[in-house]
Amino acid sequence: MIIERIHIRIFITCSIVSFAEQHALISSYPKQAIDELEQHGYLARSRYGHYYNTKLAAQYLRGFMNNYSPRLKVLDMVPVLQQAEEYVVVDIETTGGSAARGDKIVEIAALKVRDGQTIDLFHRFINPEKPIKNSHIHGITNARVKNEQTITPVIHAFKAFLGDLPIVSHHIGFDWYNFLALELFRNGIRPTNKAACTVMLARQFLKSPKYNLNIIAKTYNIPLLKHHTADADAICANEILQLALAQAASACHKTVL
Repeated sequence: MIIERIHIRIFITCSIVSFAEQHALISSYPKQAIDELEQHGYLARSRYGHYYNTKLAAQYLRGFMNNYSPRLKVLDMVPVLQQAEEYVVVDIETTGGSAARGDKIVEIAALKVRDGQTIDLFHRFINPEKPIKNSHIHGITNARVKNEQTITPVIHAFKAFLGDLPIVSHHIGFDWYNFLALELFRNGIRPTNKAACTVMLARQFLKSPKYNLNIIAKTYNIPLLKHHTADADAICANEILQLALAQAASACHKTVL
């Protein structure tokens, strides 16, 4: 089927909560458009009849956002970051694995980097207004964030910090396309930032048994104070990034010689 703007608006509505109540969705959008998405596997219904985005819808949303905020190829990441006066390295913690299917951000940490050094820091905890089902991973509980701001003011503050700078994370598909970029769209902001990934850079320029953040850190003796806390992970990701960029520059120099 051809995905129209009305279909994308339905996806984004269904992504705001885990399940969109049937009567609320039908009162807001043409039933024909909803039925088309359900027939083609983009929407499904819970046992209570509420609509939710399937993995197919989540995949479409990631591709849709990539049209606005291009995911750079590995060989393009290096010159873009080397030539950028500044860029932002980010990490987030969440309630689960997919914002398109209703999960929320509970922590954002971002470093503004110039010449490899951190010059500014953005760090917020966020009240997701829903149960945090993976506190065992990052240690953030609903009690911890009950008095924090919700995502709308935080995502606007984050965009003011980010501006139009390139954005980097370890697993850019998760941090940026699955969550941050989608939250920007939800709040009426079209992200146009070029996006780079330290996992992809590490695979190209570093040698590690695996390319998880903590494994690379251990392999290269990079400090990681507390894994699965956004600020510590962002700091570690920047160290990995600087190492990969240095290796890329060295490889380029050897090729020239």
